[in-house]
Amino acid sequence: MLQEYYNKKVLFITGCTGFVGKVLLEKTLRCLSNVGYIYVLIRQKKGSSLMERFKREILDSQSFDRLRQIYGGGFEKFINEKIIPIEENDKNVIIDNVNIIINCAASVDFNARLDDAIQINVRGPQRFIALAQQIKNLENFIHISTAYVNSDKAGYIEEKIYDANQENLEQLVSQLLKTPVNILEKNVKDIIGDFPNTYTFTKCIAEKLLVQNRAPNFPLTFVRPSIVGASWKDPTPGWIDSLVASSAIFFFVGLGLIKTLNGDACLIGDQVPVDYVADFILAAGAYQNGRKEVSVYHCCSSAKNPMTWQLAKEVNALFWTRSPSSQQFSKPNLTFYKNEKIYKIMSKVKNAPALIYYQFANKIGNKEMKIQAKRLKKIIDRAESINDTFRPFVLNEWIFDSSNSNVLIKFLSESDKQHFNIDIEKLNWRQYLERFNWGIQKYILKDQTRELNEQSTDVLSQRNQQSYFSDIEWCLSHGQDFKTKTTKEQISLVLNSQRVQSVIKQLVEEKSKKYQQTTLNLEKLHQNIEKQGIDICEGMFANYNMGVIRMFAWFITKVFRQIYEKVQINEPALLELQNYDQKTRGPLIFMPTHRSYIDFIMCSYVFFSYKIKCPHIAAAEDFLSMALVPTVLRASGAFFLKRKQLEDNILYKAIFYEYVQRILIEECYLEFFIEGTRSRTGKTLNPKFGLLSIVCDAVFDKKIPDATILPITINYEKVLEADTYPYELLGEEKVKESLIRVIKAIKILSSNFGRIHVGFGKMISVKEWSKIIGDRKRGVETLGYEVAYQLIEEMVVMPTGIVSTLLLMNRRGITEDQLIKRFEWVLRQITKRGAKASITNNGQSDVAVRNSIGFLQDLVDKKKKNVFELTLIPKQEYKSILLLSHYRNQLAHIFFSEGIVCCALNGFGHLLSHKEGVSIERLWEESDFLLKLLKREYVIRNRITTKEQMINFTQSMIEKNVLEKVQEKIRVNQQFGEQASQFTCSLIWPLVECYWATIVYLYQLKRASDTNTTFELSELITQIQGFAEQMYGEHIMEHYESCSIETIKNAINTYQTMRCIDISKNDDSDQVSIVFTDQELLEVEAQVKKYLKNNYSKSISNPIDIARSLLDYTIIPKL
Repeated sequence: MLQEYYNKKVLFITGCTGFVGKVLLEKTLRCLSNVGYIYVLIRQKKGSSLMERFKREILDSQSFDRLRQIYGGGFEKFINEKIIPIEENDKNVIIDNVNIIINCAASVDFNARLDDAIQINVRGPQRFIALAQQIKNLENFIHISTAYVNSDKAGYIEEKIYDANQENLEQLVSQLLKTPVNILEKNVKDIIGDFPNTYTFTKCIAEKLLVQNRAPNFPLTFVRPSIVGASWKDPTPGWIDSLVASSAIFFFVGLGLIKTLNGDACLIGDQVPVDYVADFILAAGAYQNGRKEVSVYHCCSSAKNPMTWQLAKEVNALFWTRSPSSQQFSKPNLTFYKNEKIYKIMSKVKNAPALIYYQFANKIGNKEMKIQAKRLKKIIDRAESINDTFRPFVLNEWIFDSSNSNVLIKFLSESDKQHFNIDIEKLNWRQYLERFNWGIQKYILKDQTRELNEQSTDVLSQRNQQSYFSDIEWCLSHGQDFKTKTTKEQISLVLNSQRVQSVIKQLVEEKSKKYQQTTLNLEKLHQNIEKQGIDICEGMFANYNMGVIRMFAWFITKVFRQIYEKVQINEPALLELQNYDQKTRGPLIFMPTHRSYIDFIMCSYVFFSYKIKCPHIAAAEDFLSMALVPTVLRASGAFFLKRKQLEDNILYKAIFYEYVQRILIEECYLEFFIEGTRSRTGKTLNPKFGLLSIVCDAVFDKKIPDATILPITINYEKVLEADTYPYELLGEEKVKESLIRVIKAIKILSSNFGRIHVGFGKMISVKEWSKIIGDRKRGVETLGYEVAYQLIEEMVVMPTGIVSTLLLMNRRGITEDQLIKRFEWVLRQITKRGAKASITNNGQSDVAVRNSIGFLQDLVDKKKKNVFELTLIPKQEYKSILLLSHYRNQLAHIFFSEGIVCCALNGFGHLLSHKEGVSIERLWEESDFLLKLLKREYVIRNRITTKEQMINFTQSMIEKNVLEKVQEKIRVNQQFGEQASQFTCSLIWPLVECYWATIVYLYQLKRASDTNTTFELSELITQIQGFAEQMYGEHIMEHYESCSIETIKNAINTYQTMRCIDISKNDDSDQVSIVFTDQELLEVEAQVKKYLKNNYSKSISNPIDIARSLLDYTIIPKL
């Protein structure tokens, strides 16, 4: 609609050197490129020609960067075809050609001298309307005013010209212009009356005079924006080019230069992004076509989507604290005082140190102190001036009627709405204010900031919190209502299904034969088994209830906002889900990563926020012992499975299978963890196929048309229950969850767990996947691994992951400055390899590192050599090392293959690996062994399995400057490769060390057990873990994480694959027998030992002898 209206229209725009004018011009050129051409009024300045000023102040502005990118080398040609800069005396050109005038010219200086303000804001528009009334084909005259033209009134302001026919206005203006300046300045407050400043006073007069000067049937439109702020999206998010109004406040508060404001934080601060204003002007111009009356439009937020100054204060403080500027004076800490006397007292108190310093420096200070003091005083005066200027807008509140803007929204076509955003009701204030502050740092302060991720949205700021009931209103209006069958109906359907009835019949027959039951007893036996089935159903099934889900969403909102800074999501993926066609594509199956109990709650919360149907969730039995909690979770869609029962009880298994299929058949969404359990190590676990096979069966057997799988990654800066993982990794029994533990956990509400990043993989159609694979069993397995691969590829490395890695790499300590530099290096390496990392809002590495140290403070010791040098040392206790290792595994998979190659290369010794080089054949032999040895440690899509792949991979490492080729031999790149080699090896060495300790223990066990060569698996793992701890305690092993039960289990399974040992089932336990001879075990040990960290392996003259001596000690894990 807008495209059609503006097609070949000729526009005349004034004020294009201003903030709104630039954005309006850029948007017109980019989104209405079919416009005829645009006359741009440019006034010459002394020393600059018209074209020089046009280029310098408009075209060279960053607001045109997007257009430059679109047109590339053809940018200037496009501009020359579309824009004609003119001066005010080029009247004939305007009269003959123009269709639409948009007058953006104004002085936005709130405290401009009254006569200057009149000349620009009153006489300027009068001249333009006089000119406009001579134009032959004029369709509209749009004057950009301000919503505060009626700020002399209070409360609700309508979209109309108040007192339009006020008499003697022209006479008043003429008289004021004739009055001497000194008299005007002296009496300005009496002249402007209840208006807050000369800007609003003159803009008000201008509106009335334009109406009075207007000829009959002359098309006149007023667009009244409120306080115009940085852009939301166009021309680029957060763009701003000057400090006016609220931007000046945000700037000075953010830098810590304004600590007090005379105002009421609870009042509405009406603001609007500059790109909303530009879009609004263009929409109003099209809508007014053919209308000859005077029209007024408020481009405001107070009536539709109000924002309070309190919210602005909160977002400002959080942003500048989390992402401080390099030019920051002190931490932001703003306080509002409604009482002017109290404000003045507190302002003086907070400025007292600076003022004392000023007096001291002026009296007895040196030249440098005097300059500094003068600068400080200037800043204080500037801050007070801004405070005085802005006081009326934070001490008063206006609600601007937006009825006409609603008409404009309805007028726009769906196509228009994709390019022109005028619906302020949809604006997320928290996100906008964050972008606003980010823009100030980037465009005003010129700080080095990381680019904003426009696709990333903070779920916790999805709504505005302007009233006590805002969260309640949000909960009532979000989520997707969905009614399922009652629990009683579900039980009946499941128990009467063919599968379950067949199992019941089988159980009756088996028990009747065993106990020789009579016919009468058979009926009773059947009833008993059915009763067992009912009990199983009642313990398992969900009780989906939208009312409870809404209450739970309200509660979770409060908790999440308290403990998390942000929950960032990839919004386009969720918007796609909103339009998902379940009828043809079947139910959605969500498969998140599993690092925390928060995972399934987080997924449901995100879906609820975007009005997507909350899924049924396969939950473990951990929560069943907690009073009340299971009831709430069941109502939220959780159904519970008992793994032991699933393995041993055929009735339980049949009911579970049938229930999951019923969920799918009834068009419910389903969520489960492909990893099966929480990953205590932070690695992605190998997929479990049980639930996936049930979903696939439903598709294969045509019970549902299809099922679409969506992998989801949930990445934590700090994992909520991570403190419990070290105990479990050392073999201690998992603490059972209970209501008492939940109540005790309330103390976490005072903790900060940082940010969460939720990412989405690509949707996978089970039906299409089965067509590609063919075989059902293989199809399920490959599909499971595809999900796991996507989860790994979509994982986002958080700053704590990088910092933990570097701390473990420097166990004797690293200075904060070194840590920041290496952090930046690791970040570059991650992005080079196509992986994802989430840093901070402005991308400052020092901020990210210090924040991470804060999250990891319980795991790190801090020491100061002097006032300036801070050294960080990871605590050597087991809990700290294992937790740092957990966070390190956020990124270990990215460098796994490179680490294998570097570790294998280092195994040849320093002379060969760093100087002479190694042939690709020998490097492949060693790498192949190491790849097979550590195969179970990481799920990797593109594993190196052939020599050809190895050649290609080493070539990629050469291109990354990690390796280099010299005379057909491979070595570490002498100029750039040492840091990368040591870094990647540091990720592999702890694993190798664990495998080495395991083979050493197996060798000694074989030697010590001449007759009994069979051992219980669980006891063996515990013994190896204790032995590894002793090795660490004796400084034979360097890495405490090598004592992890999970890695030891992987080592045992690997040695079984290598046929070193054999594992067989015996009654209720697994039995291990050592197959290899002593000599064969020694050969494996010698091979593994080669890959240990160089300086450690060389110091171990005879590890087997040391192992023997250590085995004399009692093996007790250090728990």
